[in-house]
Amino acid sequence: MSYGDTKIVINSITYDNNSNNILVGVRKHDFTEDSQTAEVELNNADRRFTSLNLRGLTAVISYDRGSGYVATPTLTVVTQDDITAGGQYHTVLSLIGVPDLLKEDKASKEYLHARTDAKTVQDLITEVLSGTAVATTVTAEQLTMGSYYNLYGGDKIAVGQSKLIKDKTVSTISFSLKKVGSPTGDITFYMRPAAIEGVGGWSWTESKVLGDASTLSTSVAWKTVTLDTSKYVDDQVVLYCEYQGGDSSNYVAIGYSSSGVAEGEYLGVLYATGDWQYYDDLDCGYKYGYSVAGVDCFTQRTAITPDFTGSATDALIDVYTPGDAFKIAEGESRADVIDKLLEWTSSYKRIESDGVMYFFVIPTSGNSYTSAKGDFYSHVNRKGLVVPNKIVVKSYDYEGDGYTGSATSAASYALLPITGSPVRAYVSGTTQANALAAAIIGRLEVNSQSGSATVYPANYEQIWNYVTVTNTWNGSTTTGNIAYLSIVSMGGRFEEFYSFGKQARRGISGLVPRREVKLEPVFGDDTVLKWGMIKGIFEAINDDSDDQWKVFNIIEGILEHMGVKVDAIDNDLSNNITKYLDGQVEGLSVFLSGVMQKLQVTEQLRIPVFPKE
Repeated sequence: MSYGDTKIVINSITYDNNSNNILVGVRKHDFTEDSQTAEVELNNADRRFTSLNLRGLTAVISYDRGSGYVATPTLTVVTQDDITAGGQYHTVLSLIGVPDLLKEDKASKEYLHARTDAKTVQDLITEVLSGTAVATTVTAEQLTMGSYYNLYGGDKIAVGQSKLIKDKTVSTISFSLKKVGSPTGDITFYMRPAAIEGVGGWSWTESKVLGDASTLSTSVAWKTVTLDTSKYVDDQVVLYCEYQGGDSSNYVAIGYSSSGVAEGEYLGVLYATGDWQYYDDLDCGYKYGYSVAGVDCFTQRTAITPDFTGSATDALIDVYTPGDAFKIAEGESRADVIDKLLEWTSSYKRIESDGVMYFFVIPTSGNSYTSAKGDFYSHVNRKGLVVPNKIVVKSYDYEGDGYTGSATSAASYALLPITGSPVRAYVSGTTQANALAAAIIGRLEVNSQSGSATVYPANYEQIWNYVTVTNTWNGSTTTGNIAYLSIVSMGGRFEEFYSFGKQARRGISGLVPRREVKLEPVFGDDTVLKWGMIKGIFEAINDDSDDQWKVFNIIEGILEHMGVKVDAIDNDLSNNITKYLDGQVEGLSVFLSGVMQKLQVTEQLRIPVFPKE
């Protein structure tokens, strides 16, 4: 083995570029947080692959960077092209990784998370990746109280709430209680259907003795009973607390609201005479627990093992509970759901060579690459503002706690303060609101990182690794976390391309395209070029563009920033901008004016052919 050696193992069979020479090369091997793809060319001179169907098989590509082979994450073959051209026989494979498969793994139905579900972000990620729903008990509740009804024998003996419980299996009932004086005797919690009201007229009854009234505190507290057998309920019911002991000096007090706060519900009072009285302008405080199936919309899926060791310093991932702010739409992918959950944290993710999805706080140190003129294939150093650079997180108004937190990207905020839209979230206090704001700012900072470099592969780099690239010739240094990585090992060419900042998602090669690009007349010399005219080009291009994708990635990043300026002032792309772009990518003016034809994006995709020079 020596530097630059490359091999691919498919179904336990090895093809390499140094011993059996069946591997012609890896045309491109691209990585982002949400994608791992490769295009591999094999020598089919002996027709060995013509009779083989490699589609669906797993493959592992390994590279020797000078210290022996290092494997990359496992891929799956999605297309196999057996090509005959110029008297030569080659087979080209397109491969995708676990992140790409997760993008195609869709929810079979809608999932609505319960407000009181105590599952953390980490719990939910684990559940989504496993594909196995984890049942849990959640709580429905009416917590607004400020007044008390007094329960004792001979007067009011029960107070509760009439409400609809729809399609739930109830396991616990709770009321807010305290004692006054020295009451004794059993306190019993009931659940009965409200359709048949009156003593002895219930169609079914669930009840459980809480205990003796003497055990209550003189301070109000929630008291809970667990039913001996959970009860499936799909009816209007009355939940109530009954106490028939004591007297007017020794009684049990139950909390309620003196104004109607629960729509469609009302408070009920049972008198010693056996009569019920209902009030639609009052509401009793209550809780009831019921079971939910868990995230059951990703069943029969391949389980992915998560590892959260790297998230030990994340203050949110194993603590924050998103409540009913978390939901999954029918048809939403597992990849999108994981990304959505991570937005509530400071953690990032990647699939590694062992097939595990690792979650970690993004690193701030790593390998360095230093070179003088000519030693880099290419190097781009760009500086940009973080926008927005201040985030404010607020608790929901109906929570009534008024928690607020904020965070800024200090350097950008000092230059041009821009506050983003307020973020509403369930937070446990100001500290958690600050932590959530800081996590959002951190993600904005990472996404705004700019720059790129093409280098001789020296280290095993992965997505989100931190690198420093110093060009001693012009004195520029670029630092950041790798958001896009592309490896080429073919025809004596062995190189890695890195770029930083947010990456556009791309579709899977060989699958049904998502957009169509129609060809129209080419841009003329007198065409006024505006951002809106060319934006579709970069939205439409996917990774079917051979080795040019890394070039497009640079162009896209540059135009993305300049497009904002063009749109903001409604101005043309000036000659100065064109010259600047020419300085970044060789021959870009030809690319824009002569080679690329005008593109109109519709619902499907047809990639134009780029002539080779």
